[in-house]
Amino acid sequence: MEQFSALRLFISVVDTGSFSAAAELLDLSTSVVSRGIAALEAELGIRLLKRSTRRVALTEAGSLYLTRVRSLVTELEDTNRCLKQPNTHAEGKFRVAAPTALGLALIAPAVVDFMAAQPNVVIQLDLLDRTIDLQEEDYDMALRADESLDSTPYLHSLGQLEVGLFSSLAYIARHGRPRGPGDLATHRALYLTNQQTWNLRGGLNEKPKAQFCSNRLEVLKTLCLGGQGIALLPLFLVRSEIESNELVQLLDGFEPKPTSLVLATSPQRSQTSAARVFQLFLETRFRRLRL
Repeated sequence: MEQFSALRLFISVVDTGSFSAAAELLDLSTSVVSRGIAALEAELGIRLLKRSTRRVALTEAGSLYLTRVRSLVTELEDTNRCLKQPNTHAEGKFRVAAPTALGLALIAPAVVDFMAAQPNVVIQLDLLDRTIDLQEEDYDMALRADESLDSTPYLHSLGQLEVGLFSSLAYIARHGRPRGPGDLATHRALYLTNQQTWNLRGGLNEKPKAQFCSNRLEVLKTLCLGGQGIALLPLFLVRSEIESNELVQLLDGFEPKPTSLVLATSPQRSQTSAARVFQLFLETRFRRLRL
């Protein structure tokens, strides 16, 4: 049985108190419900329910599992409804956190379009260049760039952020153009604070000497435009400068691997309908864009 259906069976049995009542609720036979629960328990390798002739009860493991999956199933069901009714108007409030560069270049323009379509939604967007604790800081979701997106259901991939090494033509005129990764050792590097390593294609990890560090990508871009060194920057931040030839991309063929643009949600927090619609909006929007 498909896992989402099995989870719905499990929740229905718990809520109704019996296999037969759950079967009646879902318009299924009792044997189908029983087999579905048994298959779920076999897949997990744990006992979720204590069976008796009168009423089922949760095991300790089942209670923990219910806490984690109930919000997931509710969220998925609401998401399916939103997808089937794309013109539904959402209401409510939610809070979003995003790194400054991402927030200014990508999320703020998205919010403009979303609010035009959903005028009854209230949004708080905070630009914070640090790790966010969604639960402790009361955020509904947070954007981040993550090189390794794991498979937890609370991390949602929105797309891939292309990155590259850039310098100005003025810098190249003074210091020459690196022809390969090994040439970077003689160049001036502009790093994000605590980065100081460039992971290039082919498993190459280059560590040119840091000439300047900052915790803000926009500052690195400014230094790069001023001819002060080479910086690793996302393409979304420098696209116009590439088109105007103010910045040029270096080391073709050795570009760093793309970074995942990730939307994180809290496993302990139930999303509002407005937050779920916004998440769907971002997923749809960024799938269409080359980031």
